[in-house]
Amino acid sequence: EVVNLDTLGERFDAGTVVTPELLLERGLVSGGSRIKVLARGELGKALTVRAHKFSGKAADKIAAAGGATETL
Repeated sequence: EVVNLDTLGERFDAGTVVTPELLLERGLVSGGSRIKVLARGELGKALTVRAHKFSGKAADKIAAAGGATETL
């Protein structure tokens, strides 16, 4: 499943640790599959994002916003 940076920026507050479980809880993924974060949009806040895969640009944008990526 795919989640874009603009969606993360809209749905989560700065400092949040975004996990697959939290994405499922918020209805952003349907569950049961691997999550990939793509770079559409801007983030603008520091989030720690845990996912199975990140596009290179998504990882760069998360880091540039002061956040971190954790590959599962």
